[in-house]
Amino acid sequence: MVYLVGAGPGDPGLLTVRALELLRAADVVAHDALVSPAILSLVGPQVELVCVGRRHGVGATSYRVHPEVLSRAKAGCTVVRLKAGDPLIFGRGGEEAEQLAEAGIPFMIVPGISSALGAAAYAGIPLTHRLHASDVTFLSGHDVEGSHRSLTDWSRAATGRGTLVIFMAARKLSANLQRLIQAGRSAETPAAYIASATTPDQKVIIGTLATLPEKTADVDPTAPALVIVGHVVRLREGIAWFERRPLAGRRLLVARARPGRSAVAAELRALGAEVLEVPEVEVVPLNGTSQIKAALARLHEFRGIVFGCAAGVDALVPYAASLDVPVIAVGAGATEALTRHGITSAVSIRGACQDALREHSVFLQDGPFLLVTAEDGRPNLRDEFTRLGVDVKVVAAYRYVHRMPSLPLAPIDLVVLPSSSAARVMLSSDFGEALRRVPMAAIGPQTEQAARDRGALAVVRAEEDTVSSLVSLAVSMLETV
Repeated sequence: MVYLVGAGPGDPGLLTVRALELLRAADVVAHDALVSPAILSLVGPQVELVCVGRRHGVGATSYRVHPEVLSRAKAGCTVVRLKAGDPLIFGRGGEEAEQLAEAGIPFMIVPGISSALGAAAYAGIPLTHRLHASDVTFLSGHDVEGSHRSLTDWSRAATGRGTLVIFMAARKLSANLQRLIQAGRSAETPAAYIASATTPDQKVIIGTLATLPEKTADVDPTAPALVIVGHVVRLREGIAWFERRPLAGRRLLVARARPGRSAVAAELRALGAEVLEVPEVEVVPLNGTSQIKAALARLHEFRGIVFGCAAGVDALVPYAASLDVPVIAVGAGATEALTRHGITSAVSIRGACQDALREHSVFLQDGPFLLVTAEDGRPNLRDEFTRLGVDVKVVAAYRYVHRMPSLPLAPIDLVVLPSSSAARVMLSSDFGEALRRVPMAAIGPQTEQAARDRGALAVVRAEEDTVSSLVSLAVSMLETV
């Protein structure tokens, strides 16, 4: 099976839900050279990555579907052919689909956000507007001064008042804009050059058909770019939002020790940062279930059972006919997982820090409690209980497998450490060793110490052990970097 999948314009947040599902489940991802590293970092750890893209004519051959895609599909693999933008808008997706059909290989097409739509939205340029443009035309500038045969009627496109979006125009920008002028569009028509759209490197240059080539003379011509032409370009000055966010253009790495949605990463993305969550974390059941079953058989001996994360809930609850003791959830992830299994916690503790646990110290004094953890015993959480005088017995129900990126990453402005376990996992690896000189924001004293113990040179601790305090620290640190 081959999936022709649109990767969107570059921002991983613009991937479709279906695209993300396929990236994590495929056997092979055959991707364009234009697909961003941030998107490729989301590919499942078991997936083979194959670069099959062609740029600026380099690698152009007579094939429609890359031979590597065909060979892996014929070998029985599930292949995602990942194409920048949308596969059917100047992406040759139609040609690839034709050859797959001819070869008898089953395929599906998963649309993506076109780079035209992404670039326009992130540049603050509406492609249509009731007062300025009632239509929009997509054009390819690839054929100018070349042998490529185009079916475009440029004179018809140029003489209207609608918006024009020119793909692949950057390398021959002057020639492309000049033929619009020669075809009848005014040289004073506003035009925008948008490079690396929707990424932290996005660059928007505004001019006219006459002045834009000179204004873009110093821009890297190898960066992916397109041009928007029309009176709607003038609206950017009032609408532009992407560059005005507090962390726009910043690239952050949020360290992880456990799977699941990161509230820290979500807030940083909302402030405009490109956020990489590293490493990829997989929950793996322990060999055999004897420890879990033995603990459940003695459950009546405990005052209650404590779950420190969603993985513990998912690992133990399927083996329990019922939980006839009070259930304590530490953190939102554990609470949500219990709800998913139809279990209401007697106590929900907002976090694993001592202050959060102390809020429920009266309830927790009448131990012992059974603490469900990972194979490493969750030492920090266990130690916090011990400091409060809470008697806990540990049962290991699962283990974590951490996989560091194999791709080289673009420069990181700040590393964010939301827990001491995340600091240990990240900085104990060869991958983390290269980050030790990068400024780091830590959520609390234990996290700060864990980072320093592993060689981090510039660690600043948040004032409080909370997500909001950590996010505020990250913003303030980036203001000085």
